[in-house]
Amino acid sequence: MSKLPRFRLVFEEEASEFILARSKRQQRRLMDICYAIASHPAAESDFQLPDADGRPVSHVATEGFLVSYWIDSFSKRIVIAEIELDE
Repeated sequence: MSKLPRFRLVFEEEASEFILARSKRQQRRLMDICYAIASHPAAESDFQLPDADGRPVSHVATEGFLVSYWIDSFSKRIVIAEIELDE
């Protein structure tokens, strides 16, 4: 049985800047969270809201962070749009 290809991660500039501003430990944890999302794109998110273009953006709150992303199924990409502290 062949393994389905994992979705490729793409980061918007704001999400990248958020990750780079964290400690090395938090950077690794955030990347693990993002890779987990990419490994299971069909998993249910905590909630979804449309962006300005009407595209559904999924939001996952975990470990003190809120990760916002959208799925480009055609290109097999997960676009991490924003990451923020979940306070």
